[in-house]
Amino acid sequence: MNDDNVVVGVVTEYDVISKKGQTVGEIMTHGVISITPDTDLEEVSHILVHERIKRLPVLDQGKLLGIVSRADLVKEVATRWVCLVCGEVMHSEEQPEQCPRCGASNVAAASESVSPGS
Repeated sequence: MNDDNVVVGVVTEYDVISKKGQTVGEIMTHGVISITPDTDLEEVSHILVHERIKRLPVLDQGKLLGIVSRADLVKEVATRWVCLVCGEVMHSEEQPEQCPRCGASNVAAASESVSPGS
């Protein structure tokens, strides 16, 4: 980050292993691939897989808000349930007995799969 707290680069595992330098600034990757808080999870998955990266910084006007990892996506998908009657999406470690919106007991694992890549 620079003096205005704007992200100017990241240091990846690859940078540390393969680049020569004495400071972070000498080895960091300057072309930061990032997302915003409004980025759809499907797009996040696409970026992680197709860019072959493990984590994405979440930026708002250049300022770091957080980091999303492949593990975060896996956890999100694994805890997502959908009501087959009204479409309500729920988050829970265990399958809910009924939908909080319509009361139906037709609740299943969400069918949208987010591939974390390899």
